[in-house]
Amino acid sequence: MFQWIKQGVKRLFRAVLNWASLLAIPVGLVVGLKGYRTLGALLILGGTIAYFLVDPILMLLDLMPSSESKKRTRRG
Repeated sequence: MFQWIKQGVKRLFRAVLNWASLLAIPVGLVVGLKGYRTLGALLILGGTIAYFLVDPILMLLDLMPSSESKKRTRRG
Protein backbone atom coordinates (compact mmCIF):
# COMPACT_ATOMS: atom_id res chain seq x y z
CA MET A 1 0.00 0.00 0.00
CA PHE A 2 2.79 2.42 0.96
CA GLN A 3 4.66 1.64 -2.28
CA TRP A 4 1.55 2.45 -4.32
CA ILE A 5 1.20 5.86 -2.64
CA LYS A 6 4.91 6.54 -3.12
CA GLN A 7 4.70 5.79 -6.85
CA GLY A 8 1.63 8.01 -7.19
CA VAL A 9 3.41 10.94 -5.53
CA LYS A 10 6.43 10.46 -7.82
CA ARG A 11 4.20 10.46 -10.90
CA LEU A 12 2.37 13.56 -9.74
CA PHE A 13 5.63 15.40 -9.00
CA ARG A 14 7.10 14.56 -12.40
CA ALA A 15 3.90 15.59 -14.18
CA VAL A 16 3.88 18.93 -12.36
CA LEU A 17 7.53 19.52 -13.31
CA ASN A 18 6.79 18.65 -16.93
CA TRP A 19 3.83 21.01 -17.19
CA ALA A 20 5.66 23.76 -15.30
CA SER A 21 8.53 23.63 -17.77
CA LEU A 22 6.10 23.83 -20.69
CA LEU A 23 4.10 26.70 -19.20
CA ALA A 24 7.13 28.77 -18.11
CA ILE A 25 7.94 29.79 -21.70
CA PRO A 26 4.60 31.41 -22.66
CA VAL A 27 4.21 32.85 -19.16
CA GLY A 28 7.67 34.39 -19.54
CA LEU A 29 6.63 35.94 -22.84
CA VAL A 30 3.53 37.49 -21.28
CA VAL A 31 5.43 38.72 -18.22
CA GLY A 32 8.11 40.24 -20.45
CA LEU A 33 5.53 42.03 -22.56
CA LYS A 34 3.86 43.41 -19.42
CA GLY A 35 7.09 45.24 -18.56
CA TYR A 36 9.03 42.81 -16.37
CA ARG A 37 11.64 41.90 -18.95
CA THR A 38 14.22 40.38 -16.61
CA LEU A 39 11.69 38.13 -14.93
CA GLY A 40 10.24 37.18 -18.31
CA ALA A 41 13.68 36.33 -19.67
CA LEU A 42 14.45 34.20 -16.62
CA LEU A 43 11.17 32.32 -17.00
CA ILE A 44 11.86 31.67 -20.68
CA LEU A 45 15.43 30.57 -19.99
CA GLY A 46 14.39 28.37 -17.06
CA GLY A 47 11.54 26.80 -19.00
CA THR A 48 13.79 26.05 -21.96
CA ILE A 49 16.50 24.50 -19.80
CA ALA A 50 13.95 22.47 -17.87
CA TYR A 51 12.27 21.22 -21.03
CA PHE A 52 15.45 20.18 -22.83
CA LEU A 53 17.56 19.07 -19.85
CA VAL A 54 15.44 18.07 -16.87
CA ASP A 55 12.62 16.28 -18.72
CA PRO A 56 14.94 13.84 -20.57
CA ILE A 57 16.73 13.07 -17.30
CA LEU A 58 13.40 12.32 -15.62
CA MET A 59 12.45 10.07 -18.54
CA LEU A 60 15.70 8.14 -18.18
CA LEU A 61 15.07 7.74 -14.47
CA ASP A 62 11.62 6.33 -15.27
CA LEU A 63 13.23 3.67 -17.45
CA MET A 64 15.60 2.51 -14.71
CA PRO A 65 14.35 -0.46 -12.68
CA SER A 66 13.25 0.37 -9.17
CA SER A 67 14.85 -1.16 -6.09
CA GLU A 68 11.72 -3.31 -5.54
CA SER A 69 11.98 -4.90 -8.97
CA LYS A 70 15.70 -5.54 -8.41
CA LYS A 71 14.88 -7.37 -5.16
CA ARG A 72 12.25 -9.47 -6.93
CA THR A 73 14.63 -10.56 -9.71
CA ARG A 74 17.30 -11.61 -7.19
CA ARG A 75 14.88 -13.81 -5.25
CA GLY A 76 13.39 -15.75 -8.03
